[in-house]
Amino acid sequence: MAIRVSENMKFNTMVNNLFRVQDSHNVLMEKMASQKKINRPSDDPIGMSRILSLRKSKASVEQYNRNIDSGNSWIEITESKLSSVDELLIKAKEIAIAQSTATASAETRSISAVAVQQIIDEMLSLANSKYGDRYLFSGTRMDEEPFSASESEEATIGPAVAADGNTFDGGVTASGTYSGSENKTYAVKIVDAGSYKVSGDGGKTWGSLKTDLAGGTITLGDGIDLTFTAGTKPLTVNDIFYVNASPPGYYNGNGEEFSIEIGKGTFFDYSISGESVFTDPDNVEEKVDIFTVLNDLKSSLEANEPGDIAVQLDNLGKASGQVNENIARCGTRMNRLEIAENNMADLDFNLTKLISNTEDVDISEIATELAMKEIVLKASYAMASKIGNLTILDFLK
Repeated sequence: MAIRVSENMKFNTMVNNLFRVQDSHNVLMEKMASQKKINRPSDDPIGMSRILSLRKSKASVEQYNRNIDSGNSWIEITESKLSSVDELLIKAKEIAIAQSTATASAETRSISAVAVQQIIDEMLSLANSKYGDRYLFSGTRMDEEPFSASESEEATIGPAVAADGNTFDGGVTASGTYSGSENKTYAVKIVDAGSYKVSGDGGKTWGSLKTDLAGGTITLGDGIDLTFTAGTKPLTVNDIFYVNASPPGYYNGNGEEFSIEIGKGTFFDYSISGESVFTDPDNVEEKVDIFTVLNDLKSSLEANEPGDIAVQLDNLGKASGQVNENIARCGTRMNRLEIAENNMADLDFNLTKLISNTEDVDISEIATELAMKEIVLKASYAMASKIGNLTILDFLK
C-alpha cells in the first residue's frame, strides 16, 4: 500500500529535527560557556551527587585548615610569651648570683629588691597575656584573669553558673571547703528527672550515673556541694551547671587545655595552661611556683640574707627548666600542626582534582564537538530554507 507523504509531514519532520539539532548545539554552548559538564542535577544525577559529596569533604578540609591556622597562631604567641618569661627568669637569676656573694651590701640588695619587683610585675603581665579576647594561660577558664598580684591564703569556690540554654530557673548554690590541690572546673549534667553525672574537668569527661538528686543537694567532690532550690521550671535533661574551685595560691585558671579538630575525629590540644608553666600543683620536686620563688627572692634581698638568696638560685633554675619544657612543647605542637597542614593540603588537592574530573569539561574536546554541531546546524538551516521549493510544480516547469 502506497503512503502519501504530505507537505505538512515533511515540514513537521524538518522542524523537529532542526529543534533537536539546535538543542544539542545549545547544550554544547552552555558547557563551553560554563566549562562544566554538569550545570544542573538533571544533566547527571549520579555525577551531581558525587560532586556534592566531594564539595562537602572539601569544605571540611577548609575548616580544618582554618583550625590549624588558628592553633598555630595561638601556639606562636604562647611561645613568644614564654620566651619572654624565661628572659625575666635569667635576669632574676643574674641578680640572685650577684647579691648572694660577700661583695654585695645591704644597699645593693635593697636596690636589687626593687628590680625584682619590676620583674614580678612584668612576669604578672606576661602570665595574664591575652590572644584576642581570651587569656593565654587560664586553661579553659578563658574569661578569668589567670594570675593574681597577691597569693590567696585560702581555697576558694566560685558561684554556680548555669549553662546557656538551661530550662531550670530555680536557685543553684555551691558551698563547702575545697580540699583539692589544683584548680578545677566542675560540671553537673542532668541525665533525667532523678539522676545526673559529674565532671571534674569542665565537661570533657563524665563520671558514673548518680541517683541522689531528689534530695536537692549533691556532692561534686573535694568538699564541694551543690544545692538546688525549686523554681517555676524543674531540672530538665541536659541542663548543665559549672563551679570553679581553686586552692591557695596565685593561680585562678585551671589545668585544662583547649582542643581543635584538625582532621575527621582527630582532636589536638593547642593551649598550655598557666598551671603547668607557673605553678607546682602536685608538689613535684623538679617544679616550683614561679611567683612564690620571685617573691621569696625579693623578701630575701630586702632582709639582706645572702644565704636565703643563694637558696633561690636552685629554685630559679627549676623555674627556668619548667618554662623551657613548655617552650619545647610549643615547638613539638607546631611540628604536629605542620604535618597536619601538609596532609590537608594534599587532601585538598586530591579533592579538587576529583571534583574537576567529574565536573569540568575537556575544552579541546567540547570545542571540536561544538564545531561539528555548528556544521550540522548550518546544513540543517540550508535544507530547511529549500524545503518550500521541493514541490511537484518545480518539476513541471
